[in-house]
Parts: sequence; structure tokens; C-alpha cells
Amino acid sequence: MGAWCVLGDFNAVLYRDERKGMQQLGSNVPSAELIEFGNFVSDMGLVDLPVLGRRFTWFHSNGISMSRIDRV
Repeated sequence: MGAWCVLGDFNAVLYRDERKGMQQLGSNVPSAELIEFGNFVSDMGLVDLPVLGRRFTWFHSNGISMSRIDRV
């Protein structure tokens, strides 16, 4: 079987610093999200490719909140 490339908007982050400004909206990155998404990446044997250019892939219209939720 050949190699696979998994990509998408996962609406989850691997590290707390991949989400900024959410405290303004009354929420923070739950530890369970970090653990569960990290386990998914690990269990599937995925390799998270680094981002080149912009650090975040989603931006809220308030100009404060941003996340890296799109991954390859």
C-alpha cells in the first residue's frame, strides 16, 4: 500500500500556542482537546507537517482570535 496524505480542517489544536485570543470569547483550549487530538495523530501514525508563512490558518472577524486548525 502506498503513502497517504491526510489533510483538513480538524477544529482542534495539538499545542496551546496554536490558539490565540480565545480567552476574549470566554473559552480556553481544553486539555482534553490537546490530549485527544494528539492521541489521534499518534495512533494513526500521522506526521504533522510544519506551517510555512502564516502561523495560524483560521482568523476570527474580531481580529484577535486565531487558530491553527488546518493541517496536512
